[in-house]
Amino acid sequence: MKNINKPQNKYYCNGIYMLLIAMAFLWTSPHLHAQSQHVTPDGKGNLTFIPGVRMQVRYENNQIDKNNDFYIKRMRFKGKGSIYGIASYNFELKVDGTGQFNKAPVMQLEHAWFTFPLVENNLTLRVGLEDDVYSRNALTSDSKLLLMDRSQIKEALTRLGITDNTIGALIYGRPMDGRITYSAGVFDNLGFNFANNPDAALARKSDGAMWVGRIAYDFFELANPAGSYDDYRSSYLDGKTRLTLGTNVAHLSQAEIGDEIFSVSAYGADLFFGVGPMSFEAEYDKYSEKLSSNGQGTIDGDGWYVQGGVLVTPKLELALRYQTLDQMSDEHPESIGDKIDWTSIGANYYFKGHDFKIQAEYTIKNEESISIDNNVFVVQLQLSF
Repeated sequence: MKNINKPQNKYYCNGIYMLLIAMAFLWTSPHLHAQSQHVTPDGKGNLTFIPGVRMQVRYENNQIDKNNDFYIKRMRFKGKGSIYGIASYNFELKVDGTGQFNKAPVMQLEHAWFTFPLVENNLTLRVGLEDDVYSRNALTSDSKLLLMDRSQIKEALTRLGITDNTIGALIYGRPMDGRITYSAGVFDNLGFNFANNPDAALARKSDGAMWVGRIAYDFFELANPAGSYDDYRSSYLDGKTRLTLGTNVAHLSQAEIGDEIFSVSAYGADLFFGVGPMSFEAEYDKYSEKLSSNGQGTIDGDGWYVQGGVLVTPKLELALRYQTLDQMSDEHPESIGDKIDWTSIGANYYFKGHDFKIQAEYTIKNEESISIDNNVFVVQLQLSF
């Protein structure tokens, strides 16, 4: 085991603390759910509360330093409910990475939003801290992924604040009985603000509004008309035939690095196909940071992945993914970055669908500019409700 500089007792205490909180949630959830319809003084159920938990315990063996790491990848405490029949709410707190080597986990707010249905299933307004509407891979909950972690192109977009959680307002809907899913919003790009150390000489800052839009079309099995724009799965486990095409675009009008003022843009498309025991998913995205009006110093990047899974039994699924990310611009070779190609082989066993499952995968990592053995083997046990 690798020697960790921080006292082990601190990690053990944090881990025990998180597990005790999770057990308390598990014990109280039936009681809270029973009370959730009667939490207002008048007892009419006008204000409700339903608790939830997501816990992912992970083992990781990283060949780069031969470290065997046991840690809590994600620990989430959730709540949702309705507000007097007018709106609904959702919030989520997270403590991720407890016990992970070289990490110092702290509790953070992951989600906090209000949702207002306006025109049945055709138009809904959401405001607060939420997932912005870019990328199927980003919009798929980490509890419902085919492989444990999202793609590298998604992570590159998250570092720019284009995907993942941010604060703003959006609209979405599913007209035509769920055949079309559209979503669009304006956001404050929090990810760009905090991507670098704010005390650094060239700290990054987001000044302008970020506009993001997405539209998806379902050809066979239709999406749930009453569902949300972000209720995707990488594996549905029900054998139904699905074919979904989606496309999205994002633009941050004004950002800063030091004295340089520029814009950030991204666009992409994704596809999901599922039939019987098989599922297939692919996505391509391209982004650009235009650092000056003449394009000098522009940082471009693009990436894509393709993945597939097959249920060999009703509970056992085999998975495979290939992904690539190119952060080097052909037009501007001075851009900072590297090209990577990763291949992941995995297996999932579903005790109770995505709510309770165990996953294992091995990832072969290849980088263009370096040649090191940094492959990784990971096993994860998950509970989510």
